[in-house]
Amino acid sequence: MRILQLNSIVSAKAAAYSERNRITKEKRNVPSPLDTNVTLKVDSRLALVSFYGKIKPAERLQKSNYKIPEYIGEISKARYFYGNSSVVDLSMGNPDIIPPKKARKVLKDKVDDVWASRYNSPKGESILFHSISKWMQKRFGVEIDPRKEIMVTSGASDAVDHIFTAYANYGDKVLIPDPGYSLYDDLIVRHDLKKETYPLDPKNGYLPDFSKMPADAKILILNYPHNPTGTFATKKTFEEAVKFANKNGILIIHDMDNSEITHSGKKPAGIMQVKGAKDVAFEVHTFSKAQSMPGLRVAFAISDEENIQNLLKAKYLSGGSVYTPVQAAAAAALDDEEGYIQTVNKIYRSRKNTAIKRLHELGSDAKPTQGTYYLWAKVPPDFNSDEFFKYVLHKSQIAFTPGTVFGDNGDGYVRIVMSANEKQINQAFDKIEKAGIRFDISKLDLPEETRNEIDKMVDGTYSIVAKADSDYAEYMKTLSKKRTIMQERIKGKDPKYNAFVVKDTTKLPWNLLRDGQKVYLQNQKEGVALFGEIRDLPPFSSPEEYRKLALEIKKQWKQEKYPQAEILPPYKNGKFYPDANYFVLKADDKIQAIANVEIQNDGIVWGRSLNSAPWNQGKDKQIKNCATSVIQRMVSFCLETGNNTLKFATDKPENISYYKYLGMKTEGERYFNGSKCTVLRFDKEDMEQFLKRYQVNLAF
Repeated sequence: MRILQLNSIVSAKAAAYSERNRITKEKRNVPSPLDTNVTLKVDSRLALVSFYGKIKPAERLQKSNYKIPEYIGEISKARYFYGNSSVVDLSMGNPDIIPPKKARKVLKDKVDDVWASRYNSPKGESILFHSISKWMQKRFGVEIDPRKEIMVTSGASDAVDHIFTAYANYGDKVLIPDPGYSLYDDLIVRHDLKKETYPLDPKNGYLPDFSKMPADAKILILNYPHNPTGTFATKKTFEEAVKFANKNGILIIHDMDNSEITHSGKKPAGIMQVKGAKDVAFEVHTFSKAQSMPGLRVAFAISDEENIQNLLKAKYLSGGSVYTPVQAAAAAALDDEEGYIQTVNKIYRSRKNTAIKRLHELGSDAKPTQGTYYLWAKVPPDFNSDEFFKYVLHKSQIAFTPGTVFGDNGDGYVRIVMSANEKQINQAFDKIEKAGIRFDISKLDLPEETRNEIDKMVDGTYSIVAKADSDYAEYMKTLSKKRTIMQERIKGKDPKYNAFVVKDTTKLPWNLLRDGQKVYLQNQKEGVALFGEIRDLPPFSSPEEYRKLALEIKKQWKQEKYPQAEILPPYKNGKFYPDANYFVLKADDKIQAIANVEIQNDGIVWGRSLNSAPWNQGKDKQIKNCATSVIQRMVSFCLETGNNTLKFATDKPENISYYKYLGMKTEGERYFNGSKCTVLRFDKEDMEQFLKRYQVNLAF
């Protein structure tokens, strides 16, 4: 009997081993995601990519109408095309102000506590409960039992998620505002619930009309101050909400994410100020906005004891809790809040006023919002939100949030977030103004060429890419098309570029450079050094037109940026090589350095002028750190454009030692500008090792 059992086990193991080998062999034959012959299954709404296989993703992923990844993908594409530092993001609600000093100190101190890294209560810590209770009494005049009526969560969305788990069954109806925060929609899909929107009309001050709401819902979500419009709700609105909930047996979630950010200083009402609200409502507060702690993921929910116990049971289903030092920091922030909040509101008020002034100059009638640190601005006539968002993004590299992210009723608006300082906000509107974009000019009144460009922005064909999908796998496949276009230009098959490009072996990076590199092209044709930003280059109708742009850029550099500097490249006594194109890469470090990547006609790339820029001043260590940063950009340039060798030449012993330290190999000697120089070389493998060593991410 034992022998039979053993034989059965051996046979089963052999069968399993054979099956594992078969699967492994199949996996080896699976094509790369970059293979253009691979059939992909793409959900453009979530930018999900799945290969046809045995394991299918859940249907809820296909049902989601969560639009944030779509517009973030468009911003990522803009960063890719125009350079990371060129794009100013005024779209994401991600505060840039440092948290309160006392909270930061408590966080640092508590990390060293022996109990800090141990499991803690999913409900929260006593120190934070008591701070919340005192704050609710002081701020709203509401008595909250610190032991029974509060639960701490990992952000406001986490609170809503667990409330759904605790109270909503499959197919239950949830009422959400339109326009409103789009994550509500996604959480409804996650829990297999039924969504029904209620409209918020600007004519009614973006307040709900409870008489028109269905009575058969299980949950009603309110969000005031309102995201994205900044509207306050009155205490009367909350009284009507509680009455509606009691009458129909509906649970209210009041998401008060932006409770303390106000424009005039007037504080908004909360639902817990209404008698009996605890019985039928949760109110959710977060430390992300007012205390500028979004990355610490801490919030709290308030309700009566029974509701909090149900929420805690739901929390136990998923486990997890908020890190103890973070809760201590949150308590410190509440205890020391008033002065900090006044400072934060003063900063946001000033930013809003600056943005409103610039919007009015561009023909907008936008007004300061009552609360939040957002502005809600109408798009120009005959534009929809998505069109205008992409138009502004691609023409000026400024990112707003399209109103459609917040629902159908958000169309016709963009949200502008005050997550940049006043100087950056002014610079952003300078770029919009320079691009010729106005809020009072109808799309129909724009030139036909501009309207055609907007159509291409909307359908994804704007740029040299034939089709750039928001999905990254599809987007990566366009790289081979780009390189084909480059080679066509280089081989002289594109007459618009033929007059400005030299031999077939030259490899150019058309629109492939990124990560904030500012790229300038010089060409020694006709004995004149020509300058121009790569994205503003050909087609030009003639060399004269090209030269005119070069002179304008040269003048701008002399007057605005480095009035005492030599014009690039910074050779005082050297000469240009007529057999080479120069790409000048500028590193945005504290110590400015200019590096020339010289692509000669034999296809060899030379790194040039690391330390010859006259404004490159500083300590030796700083200069070398900056030089390393510049070399990273050179190496990135070479690998991304298919140039597998990068050479340097220097007559300075300290530079030779430094280059060898970075991993370069000595190749020989060569004369440059009358000086005998040692030649050092990076091959492809050396460059890849260099990038790994300095943790540079080249993923597209």
